[in-house]
Amino acid sequence: MSTTENSIAALASKFVNNTNKHIFLTGKAGTGKTTFLKYIIKHTYKNAIIVAPTGIAAINAGGVTIHSLFQLPFGAFVPSKDNTTEIYNHLKINNPLSLIKNLQINGTKRRLLQELDLLIIDEVSMLRADLLDAIDAVLRTIRRQSAVAFGGVQVLFIGDLLQLPPVIKDDEWQVLRTYYKSIYFFEAQALQNHKPLYIELDKIYRQTDDTFINILNNLRNNKITQQDIELLNKYYKPDFKSTEKDSYIQLTTHNNKADSLNREALQRLNETSFIYKSSTTGDFNEFAFPVEEKLELKKGAQIMFIKNDSSGEQLFFNGKIGTVLDLSNDEIEVAFEDTSKTIFVEKYEWENIKYSLNEVTNEIEERVVGTFTQYPLKLAWAITVHKSQGLTFKKAIIDIGNAFAPGQVYVALSRLISLDGLVLTSKININVLSENITVSEYSNTKITQDPLNDILEKESHTFLKNYMLLCFNFKELNYKLQNHLESYSKDEQKSTKQKHFNWAVKLKTDVEASKVFADKFMNQLYQIVEKREADYLQQLQTRILAAKKYFTPILKGFSILVINQIKKLQHEKQIKTYLTELAELDALFYKQLKLINKAEVLVDSVLTNTVFVKQDSTIAAENKERVELHIYSIQPIKKGKNERVKKEKKTDTKEVSYTLYKQGLTIGSIATERRMATTTIEGHLAHYVSLGLLDVNVFVEKEKLENIITVSKTINSVLLGTIKQSLGDEYTYTEIRFAMAYYENAKK
Repeated sequence: MSTTENSIAALASKFVNNTNKHIFLTGKAGTGKTTFLKYIIKHTYKNAIIVAPTGIAAINAGGVTIHSLFQLPFGAFVPSKDNTTEIYNHLKINNPLSLIKNLQINGTKRRLLQELDLLIIDEVSMLRADLLDAIDAVLRTIRRQSAVAFGGVQVLFIGDLLQLPPVIKDDEWQVLRTYYKSIYFFEAQALQNHKPLYIELDKIYRQTDDTFINILNNLRNNKITQQDIELLNKYYKPDFKSTEKDSYIQLTTHNNKADSLNREALQRLNETSFIYKSSTTGDFNEFAFPVEEKLELKKGAQIMFIKNDSSGEQLFFNGKIGTVLDLSNDEIEVAFEDTSKTIFVEKYEWENIKYSLNEVTNEIEERVVGTFTQYPLKLAWAITVHKSQGLTFKKAIIDIGNAFAPGQVYVALSRLISLDGLVLTSKININVLSENITVSEYSNTKITQDPLNDILEKESHTFLKNYMLLCFNFKELNYKLQNHLESYSKDEQKSTKQKHFNWAVKLKTDVEASKVFADKFMNQLYQIVEKREADYLQQLQTRILAAKKYFTPILKGFSILVINQIKKLQHEKQIKTYLTELAELDALFYKQLKLINKAEVLVDSVLTNTVFVKQDSTIAAENKERVELHIYSIQPIKKGKNERVKKEKKTDTKEVSYTLYKQGLTIGSIATERRMATTTIEGHLAHYVSLGLLDVNVFVEKEKLENIITVSKTINSVLLGTIKQSLGDEYTYTEIRFAMAYYENAKK
């Protein structure tokens, strides 16, 4: 699925990028919710973070847990500032006062949350209302916007409310029922005056059989008919026994039953067991392991893939069933019922990421802090309905008797591609398909596409107006500079910082002068947006281009003044805190400059009806220039014990080669001048390709670049020799070296 293929998905994407509305994106099984999440995180220009309620859900979504990001304590939360400690002493209950009082969020994470634009919460069916209110309390506090829900952060909720429900203990609910109608996320008090738009993806990618799709829709919408039940019960086969070649998987209601069925089936195989141990690096919580730490397999074992094939050949997908054809200590060969082609399974590396704020560009970035490597396989004679969510099966034996909760029948059946692969071990009773009234009522709030288009136009206009005014509002900048100026309060003889008071006064005076012009321009923008004449977007574009031309050199000039001050002082003693303050000032100027650049691109995207994405060349070029400026202007400040400053850092040898290359020397000339091997110089320059500071197309033709990366992905290797062996003599080590450096940057 792409947003161009799916009009609802495209509409949802525009709501994310062109408005500040909260959104609940849902959809039937197989409609592409995960695909949408990946598209948004890859393309949105907004500073975004993905969170999920559990460790495994966070790993699968490529994000972090809610509790780890917001440093939330476990237990219930009541959205009341009344002192509840004595009343609920036997429970872990927090309220806004106790939560904030005990909040342990360091300065780095505070800055991260202050720069956050978009919070994406995946698997939102498991999100409790009180947990969402706790998130709201933290963001309001950290971002110093107590009157605005989530401190002004836009929230994108993704999930299916018919899947895993929130978990709450009876005694917790006795407390929380005073504050919430139900425990589902949409009951959170933070959302009552800021209800998310309910957008449902409706194009199904898993099933193509209209009859089956109609039954699933009726189940989902509590409109199941007796005719539907009779059709399903035709697949009732109480005495059905699958053979080894059938590739059926049994869906059960309990973990212990699924584990028992898998264990017994494996033991029945009269073959040698092989144990495959996983490996971890860095920080990776054992409770978030996506597969077993030790995987036991035998020849003939029925297995299931839990990842899609990333090679592009689509040899397997998440949930595809296969049989172990052969295996050894370091190889697993799998055969499939529907094809004669076998494959050798390769290990997969899951990444545990943390988010950090790039101090140079103010962009939120992902940082891999740990990995878990194991074969992406599970024994697949049986699985629970809950764990089958997100998987796709061709054949399944399903027991959907009276033990199923509301929605479970739908979840179980919707794993199948078609009715042809269905076997029921118990008949479906229409009387047990009870309706979840709370979820059903909430689903009635969804809006059809035509009204959504009208809402989008209105919200886009509001967002554009607010964004334009924000870009040229120097009030916050002036306020922070005033605070900085007031911090010069010590005796000049006792403080190195105090000696530079006059420098700070001059900077503050210059910024105030520029604020006068910014205020005038902001008023012009306001008039254009309020009048909203037929060509107001063209008027905005003209004025913003003029303002960008005027303010860009001014803001860059302020930034350079601060950077030069840092460069001048960085080797003096006992000024680490002062240098940090100066770096934060520099970041403020760059943030304002980025807002202006984004304003230009945002107006252009509205005019051309295109999506503004993070890869936009204007923003990318500005970030590149920013990084280059800092490479040459701000050297790392390293201190040992007793804060003694070390001697000036030795020049980075890669940086010397880079400087010579930027001066126009060729690789060969640099090698001759520096008396180094050509391959060494190539390695130096490849490093700057990996940083995005050199254009890879100068070193590798576009077609060759694409082929090298494709081969690297296919053979799952980044080793130059291994890749060259696959490509042949037409490709040089030089080309491969630069291509892999570029690929490294593309993956960041």
